[in-house]
Amino acid sequence: MGAASDAEPSGGLGGRIGLLAGPGLGAALVAWTHPSAGAHGGLSAEGALTLGMLAWMSVWWVTQAVELAVTALIPLVALPLLGLASFRQVAACFSDSVIFLFAGGSVLAMALDRHGLTARFVHALLSAAGTRPVAVMGAVFVASACVSAFVSNTATAALVLPLAMGLVARAAPLPGSEAHLQERSRRNFASAVLLAVAYGATVGGGATLVGSPPNGVAANYLRAEGVEVTFLSWLKVGLPVAVLAVPVCIAVIAWMLPCGHVRLSHERRQAFPRLGFAGRAALAVFAATVACWVVLPSLPEGWKPKDLPDGAIAAAAAAVLLALPARDGSGERIVPWDVAKGMPWHVFILFGGGLAIGEAMERNGVSQAIGSAFAGLGDLPRPVIIGTIVTCLAFASEVGSNTALAATAIPVVAAAGPALGLTPQEVAFATALGASYAFMLPVGTPPNALVFGTGMVRYRDMVRVGFVLNVAMAALVTAALSVLC
Repeated sequence: MGAASDAEPSGGLGGRIGLLAGPGLGAALVAWTHPSAGAHGGLSAEGALTLGMLAWMSVWWVTQAVELAVTALIPLVALPLLGLASFRQVAACFSDSVIFLFAGGSVLAMALDRHGLTARFVHALLSAAGTRPVAVMGAVFVASACVSAFVSNTATAALVLPLAMGLVARAAPLPGSEAHLQERSRRNFASAVLLAVAYGATVGGGATLVGSPPNGVAANYLRAEGVEVTFLSWLKVGLPVAVLAVPVCIAVIAWMLPCGHVRLSHERRQAFPRLGFAGRAALAVFAATVACWVVLPSLPEGWKPKDLPDGAIAAAAAAVLLALPARDGSGERIVPWDVAKGMPWHVFILFGGGLAIGEAMERNGVSQAIGSAFAGLGDLPRPVIIGTIVTCLAFASEVGSNTALAATAIPVVAAAGPALGLTPQEVAFATALGASYAFMLPVGTPPNALVFGTGMVRYRDMVRVGFVLNVAMAALVTAALSVLC
């Protein structure tokens, strides 16, 4: 699950410049495209104002001049003030089903983590990996990816990182090999295992609808286009991409960071205390929730509920976990409200702001105008167009928040989609996955920053391995979307 913590204001020079550049660029575009000034671009007065607002929000999101949630609130005030929508219309965007889906998913993740279920899973997987360095590194990657499909990528990295560092400490020289090869393998193994933590968390976030905030932004766009988005429908595309990405990433890391001259010493499997009522209840609620997400949309008409979206299922699961007592003598619930208050509320607001500006663009003709500007590129092969989008967003995400980038890029790419011959699904997945796949720089994602901060990952290792993975993942996503969408 993508992190919310990557959405912090920069506080640096870029943020200070963006603070003024955002409204400045917005005003300039309004003056350039407004009918009273010659109507460059063929927009109406409402369209010119909407375009200016989009530019303003995009600059603030990209530069992180203010908190992302503050930028997302601009449509809530500006659209009614300018007569572009009623307050009721705009406010409805901030209560979309996907917001409840992510909120409920966050509570589920808290329950699994609080009662040791994710730690048990990770330990079991690592215990089965044996002592071969590549197998251990692959197990770390798989564990991180699986957990991140339901838990934020920052929390996933924080959970798996201490275990990975313990594995690095267990690396011992392979008898009979030369000293310089042993030392190089030891350094490579440290980098490989810790990069597997970060990269696994990134890849896993794209597998499920609740896995990453950019997925929610994309889902909002699809719903606005009249495309039904459920946990299962996202899984049909996101999971195959993630499954294909896992061996590719493991192979690239193993190839670029060979560590065949070390072996891991054996370690006794950690003994966990018996799973209590709270742990069993959390596991049961999680299993029931996923089953409902997967099974209910597949039921024949007459058997499925008339109106039970994924967000309602997630909200029901959260209510159960917040209401049931833990029965461990503490007097607390399975997920205490004090813990639940740590949900990424600002990401939920960002979802609403992104949906509000997207609807305004469609309603006031901005989407059609942007699409017309890209009409000439529609003759290019679809894989080339998709690959270009994914690659550009992957490298752009190296220096900016993936959530902010998705919120900025999706309205623009979506507007150009029809002219480029892309389906809404191709636009959504290309943009969401492209914005999430930042492997190259420590600032690209919070997991990258976490593992780099240990001092055990060399900067040049992250850059060179990450660059290859950025390109490889762009090619893989392009090929997968050409088949799956």
